[in-house]
Amino acid sequence: MAEDLSPAPPRPATPRARDLLTRRLADIVCLPSSQIAPQERWMVADVLDELLRAADVGLRAKVSKRLAQQGEAPRALLRRLAHDEFEVAEPLLRRSQALSDFDMMDIAQGSSALHRLELARRESVSETVAAALAAGGDMDVITALLRNDGARLASQTVEVMVRVAAEHDAIARLLIRRPELRPAQALALFWSVSHDLRRMILDRFAASRQILQDAAEDVFPLAAREAEPDTAVQEALAYIDRRQRDRRAAEVTPYGSLEGLIERASQIGFTEELRAEAAVLANIQRDLLNRMIDDFGGEPLAILAKATGLSRKHLSGLIEGSGRTDAFNRVQQAILVFDTMSVDKAQTVLRYWNWVIARSARGD
Repeated sequence: MAEDLSPAPPRPATPRARDLLTRRLADIVCLPSSQIAPQERWMVADVLDELLRAADVGLRAKVSKRLAQQGEAPRALLRRLAHDEFEVAEPLLRRSQALSDFDMMDIAQGSSALHRLELARRESVSETVAAALAAGGDMDVITALLRNDGARLASQTVEVMVRVAAEHDAIARLLIRRPELRPAQALALFWSVSHDLRRMILDRFAASRQILQDAAEDVFPLAAREAEPDTAVQEALAYIDRRQRDRRAAEVTPYGSLEGLIERASQIGFTEELRAEAAVLANIQRDLLNRMIDDFGGEPLAILAKATGLSRKHLSGLIEGSGRTDAFNRVQQAILVFDTMSVDKAQTVLRYWNWVIARSARGD
């Protein structure tokens, strides 16, 4: 039989050899740019990448830890290790400055919940990365973002969080404290949260309109004299105006005033006719009045009462007229708000709500 002279297949590298070579290549990859050309770094990184594909978790984790401290680490190698098992990826996810927003968005969309959670806890999280992390709806990730002062939230991301917070008070509590939350978003969230969170929202977002009133003081008479009223100006002035009730409606109502109507409602309940007339007298959308009357708490009716200049007695009448069996609790909740809120701030909240419903009705 002829002797087989073909070369023997290469023997697999022993763990010791692989470990030594990997460390050497990692040393080269981590050299500063002053000591290695980009082409050399990429070439070494390609060889290192191939070695790591067959390496055990411990060795991959060691390389990952080294690369996490390098601002010039090869991007392709970084991305693969950042997608690796969490034990390997963790150092990169936590502190690597070489990962781009694109890399982190890709990780947020294609890796585990632990990967996303670690990204949310980074010292700095951009708006685009925060949006990708929040999009998954993971409660732990959203909580970490809201607790992270270094995370920046775009308005669209806050909208996603408002929808989540409507069903989770713990998320709502964190969101209410965030500087990115806008008044319109907070006051929309108001309807879905518990009593103590409602008071938090009112304390922070029920702002005075004095600055607007001062700026528009001489605009009111000018707008009233215009032959063709500007709809946008009229809506803005309606938001700014100090008067809440419709005076013309008060002159023709069969109940004499808003107070008279409430006294009647406290006797027979808020019928459809009384609801319609009350909305006109209070100068708000009928849908908003219905929502206030039918709400589980007394806070919205307290805002209505304060904004329209009603007394405590008539606030109780509003709640009695709603026909809820838990009227006593609603009165207590309402009084807390009524006694601590100014007329101006109550009108701000009421008009925000009314504005949203009016725009929605028009399809804006």
